[in-house]
Amino acid sequence: MFPNINIDDRVLVVKDEIIDFEYNLSDIVVFYAPQSSIPLSTDLLISNLKIWNLITQNEVNDQATVYIKRIVGTPGDQINIESNGSIFVNDIELEIQNVNNTNNGDTFEIKLSENEYFLVGDNRENSFDSRMFGPISSDRIIGKAYFKIYPFSEFKNLND
Repeated sequence: MFPNINIDDRVLVVKDEIIDFEYNLSDIVVFYAPQSSIPLSTDLLISNLKIWNLITQNEVNDQATVYIKRIVGTPGDQINIESNGSIFVNDIELEIQNVNNTNNGDTFEIKLSENEYFLVGDNRENSFDSRMFGPISSDRIIGKAYFKIYPFSEFKNLND
């Protein structure tokens, strides 16, 4: 999610179980990776998020992987990504400030179902996202990232 979020940054995520909100275009969300299982208990969920960064190389668990990406497509949307990186949602160009929109790839087109979201990273040139693993179903989304809270000198609202 560089340049907005770096590897060691911390963000405040509000889970959708706590506040009932709908996800919109350009929201930054945390979600279970496509290859991960979805935890069934609160304790497992907390350990999977690794909020306090106590994870070591020996503790890495592929079934506990979560990602943070930006929503560029909501249920029912038609997504078109051009070879130059421009993203069109229902034939309207999506413009998001402070992202690396460079893309030297092929064009991409997909129509989302009523339960799917299309997610991409802010560093489009170097992001493993829905362009590779496809859309994410709503049950895989954990919550919305609202604030970058660490480092303190870079505290900011992520939804500006």
